[in-house]
Amino acid sequence: MRVAIISYSFSGNTKRACLFLMKTIKDKNIDAMSFDLKPENEEKAFLKQCKSAFYRQRVNIQKTAPDIGSYDFIIFASPVWAFTFAPALRVYLESIKDLTDKKCGCFLTYGSGLGKNKALTELEGILKAKGGRILFSKNIPGAKTGDKEYLAEQFKSLIDIIGT
Repeated sequence: MRVAIISYSFSGNTKRACLFLMKTIKDKNIDAMSFDLKPENEEKAFLKQCKSAFYRQRVNIQKTAPDIGSYDFIIFASPVWAFTFAPALRVYLESIKDLTDKKCGCFLTYGSGLGKNKALTELEGILKAKGGRILFSKNIPGAKTGDKEYLAEQFKSLIDIIGT
């Protein structure tokens, strides 16, 4: 099984969760790669980032994300901003033509929690519309991304799925 984790992180919360997940997967001797989406001209102000997300504005992303064709399981991750996920992940998802029969997972990290369920439902809808089979979906509080025991519990079902 080949696993790709494709994510965007601004404050570091999503990145911490992805690093934990990557280590856990690799500790199970599963082939995995992590890819960080980065806008070419990333806005540094959080509120401007939120506005960009709310209005579904496009950003140009650096070409660091993989062609997903060679991966069996793809995990998408982003922070929740303004009731949706980050523009960098949205643009990357728009570039994917087809996820038919691809096993997918997704998780979002959040601060206040406002809009987290709406954002996760939207992300799931995009993955399903492209033919992806969602086998894992979760919201994770950003404040808990440094808690390894908490993350182990949250990702346990995902690791079990990937390991089979």
